[in-house]
Amino acid sequence: MRVVVQDTLRNRQWVGYEGVAGFTVGREDECTVALTASRFVSRVHLKIERAEAGWEVSVDPRASAVQIDDVRVEPGDSVNLKPVSQVRIAEYVLTLVQDSAEVASDDDAAIEDIHQLQRELHSAVLRRLDLRRSGSDKVEASAESLAKINDFVDELMHQEFKERVVGSELTRGRLLSMDYENRLLKELSKGNEREIDIEKIDTPGENIALEEACGEFVRRIVRRLGLEGNDDPAKVDYEKINDQLKDVIPGVIRETPDNIQFYMISRFLKKVICDMVFGLGPLQDLLDTPAISEIMIVSPEQVYVERGGRVIRSNRTFLGDDAVLSVIERIVSPLGRRVDRSQPLVDARLKDGSRVNAIIPPLALKGPCLTIRRFPMHRVTVDDLIQWKSLNDPAAAFLEACVKARKNIVVAGGTGSGKTTMLNVLSSFIPGDERIVTIEDAAELQLDQEHLVSLETRPPNVEGKGAYTIRDLVKNALRMRPDRIIVGECRGSEAFDMLQAMNTGHDGSMTTIHSNSSYDTVSRIETMCLQAVEIPVAAIRRQISQAVDVIVYIRRLKGGRRLTEQVTEVLGIHPHTGEIEMRDVMALPSLDPDAMLRPTGYMPGFMGDLVDLELIELDRWFGTK
Repeated sequence: MRVVVQDTLRNRQWVGYEGVAGFTVGREDECTVALTASRFVSRVHLKIERAEAGWEVSVDPRASAVQIDDVRVEPGDSVNLKPVSQVRIAEYVLTLVQDSAEVASDDDAAIEDIHQLQRELHSAVLRRLDLRRSGSDKVEASAESLAKINDFVDELMHQEFKERVVGSELTRGRLLSMDYENRLLKELSKGNEREIDIEKIDTPGENIALEEACGEFVRRIVRRLGLEGNDDPAKVDYEKINDQLKDVIPGVIRETPDNIQFYMISRFLKKVICDMVFGLGPLQDLLDTPAISEIMIVSPEQVYVERGGRVIRSNRTFLGDDAVLSVIERIVSPLGRRVDRSQPLVDARLKDGSRVNAIIPPLALKGPCLTIRRFPMHRVTVDDLIQWKSLNDPAAAFLEACVKARKNIVVAGGTGSGKTTMLNVLSSFIPGDERIVTIEDAAELQLDQEHLVSLETRPPNVEGKGAYTIRDLVKNALRMRPDRIIVGECRGSEAFDMLQAMNTGHDGSMTTIHSNSSYDTVSRIETMCLQAVEIPVAAIRRQISQAVDVIVYIRRLKGGRRLTEQVTEVLGIHPHTGEIEMRDVMALPSLDPDAMLRPTGYMPGFMGDLVDLELIELDRWFGTK
């Protein structure tokens, strides 16, 4: 059992325990997994032990209730754990991962057969394309190379693999389940479930009847899952579909002739091989699925995705650590970057703008890890945020007026809370005749103004030279005659230069910061400024109070919804305490998941200017229009 502990309050993560015996979780130092920093954790909060049915977790009768896989477990109760379970105690999230040997299932042999089949096909195709001889495993996608792969996979399937695949009900069931599970989820995320069809790699005339039979195979699955007539992708329970497919697929397979099964499996394996040779292997399907916002590779067998705000385990797997490393190299090589033991950590981006973080041994103890943050295919607008209930109309009206009135805005929140999305939306309110300079670590902002200069940081080269940080680019931006400067994220000493820019005539500038509330944001900025210069805290606070006008705080709720929780005005320095004074202009009336921002009754000091400039209507502000 491996325990990964995330401290959501302090935004840190660590591996808590690894082993095969029972263990305890609590506040005591003697506990196997010690959560000593929280008074809301009991001395011994949980006991996790092996039982006949697998691993079992029990809550101490004197402890408070916990959530295990989104189910509340009361003190004194116990439950069985899944192969991967999440336990929430106070501000901690424990991810409990059982070793694959502990959760061996009936189809483990089938999965290994599939992996071996893919390895053999892949190696054979590479040999046929003479790629091994050239020391490469990639070839340009062309009609000729696709035809070669098609013909060669057909030849191998008929000569060597037909009996292995069609002869084993378990193996072919797993193969078809892997293919159609992903195909259904991808199509459902587009809302096109009535038009589900097989992607065509080739359609020779003699296979037209087989193509039609494949389409009927999919339609039968859709009917059995009860998905017909479901037009709203947001209402689709993807985890439930995953579970149902395991029961539905075998029944549909038994009703399908062997020749059609073999044809569908051949098509699937061709696509797998093409993804390996031309694309990013098992990740290609996930990258092509619009509803997936994050892809996280923990190990070759564990690939997680975030879909609709929820993190679930995907059915995609890699053939081993080498396959994961190969994908990482394919991502970073075109960017002139490299990842190896001397440079085991890299940030990069894909062609579509998705942000990539890769870390490999010796820094990653369990093997290479890859995280891909994807962005919506369409540009998110303020209307989208209102529709998703992340924002309401009065708050949108107020923030739009603040941007047009050139107020300096800081967007704050935790990881994955939607800070960059909010910054994109706020930036869309900037008039088109202003010169904007954006500065980012990895380009994520999507502005459509005409007079836009986009800058991106650069890491050091192999000699450790040539790096350009956000701080360097902020300093340079001041010489570029910008009307507004937008920094994708301040996380260090560049915060001081950002304040200087806001205080030197570049009103209307914006940035994002990680923090736990609007009020915590100011403390974070103070700390980051102290990393840059050694000046009294009082001077830094004066700079902050003069530079920042509005703080927008966003929180990510448990169900995945992103919610704007506070809109706060920064007033100035309190004459007696020397602290920065702030007042919430809008706030949530309660922590209810359905709650929305409301005016607190406090009118910001610049509200009169907004009204005089006709940038906001008070009727809309109070929600009466």
